[in-house]
Amino acid sequence: VESSFTGGSDTMGAYLSTPVTEKEKFDGVGSGVRFGGCEMQGWRRTMEDAHIAQISLGSNEGGEAQLFGVFDGHGGSEVAKFCQLHMSEELQKMDSFRTGANDKALVDVFHRMDEMLRDGTYLPQIQ
Repeated sequence: VESSFTGGSDTMGAYLSTPVTEKEKFDGVGSGVRFGGCEMQGWRRTMEDAHIAQISLGSNEGGEAQLFGVFDGHGGSEVAKFCQLHMSEELQKMDSFRTGANDKALVDVFHRMDEMLRDGTYLPQIQ
């Protein structure tokens, strides 16, 4: 059973009458790192979040790099899944990443995600 929540004039999207509480768990080990995570759909009609857990992006001047991230769908999964699909590959292309400026590389790659989302070439992936 679905319902809509409206707070003021903003519609927050459709919610379920009871949350989906089944959990999907994942874990891994490699490159000197152990990680684990768990996701749950909750009250939303579908799972809107996506994640990255990549233990080997290769080495840069800063050393061996890993990428972990959670992308919150905020009312839809399209952009979260897009970032999950493209972020690690685009990060590895960044000059800032290759030179070991990892803080700058993360800012750069998020800007790159914005550029790609505005590019009509990628539109079929986010519809």
